[in-house]
Amino acid sequence: MAKPTPARGKQADTSTPSWRDELDLIAAPARLCAGVLLGAALLVGAASWHAAQQAGELAQAARVRAAASSRFQNVESEKQDIAIYQPRFVELQAGGLIGDENRLAWIEAIKAIQGNRKLISASYEIEPQQALVLASPMALGDYQLRGSRMRVELGLVHELDLFHFIDDLRGAGRFTVQDCKMKRTDAPAESVGVARLNANCTLVFLTLAKGTP
Repeated sequence: MAKPTPARGKQADTSTPSWRDELDLIAAPARLCAGVLLGAALLVGAASWHAAQQAGELAQAARVRAAASSRFQNVESEKQDIAIYQPRFVELQAGGLIGDENRLAWIEAIKAIQGNRKLISASYEIEPQQALVLASPMALGDYQLRGSRMRVELGLVHELDLFHFIDDLRGAGRFTVQDCKMKRTDAPAESVGVARLNANCTLVFLTLAKGTP
């Protein structure tokens, strides 16, 4: 009786690699590939972070340059304004408009005009200085417009004496004529050394000064 021969299927199983064997064969390359991909991802992430940081630094530098350019332009504009307006500012300051008021100069000017123009009489009354409110707002910066009202009574020989008085007084300060009234006296026309006209005027001397009066 013949002995049974081994099954051919079993011989095939022992000679053919199993799927575990195939995994073992590709495990090392797979790990290497995964490592390469991870390194590449890290490099890409680092490059992106570095690029974003550089972009932020460039944007910050651009903002700094823009701010510096704006400040430079403002300085240049201020220098041009100073060059244009400083002579006028000095002129107004010398004319008594800018700065503290000088009442002594007004009083001395009235006395001098009375002597030079040979006015019969000249009396005055100066009220306390007050801040003026303008009908139309003006950009005055740190300065405030102030006014001192002066009431003047003059004894005149001729009508022109009043106009001469006002013109001469402008050398002592800046003022505006608020109102002015003139009337004749009872003095005869041929009289000498007697006022033939009386003038009552209200003047407002103006100053621009910092702070409050």
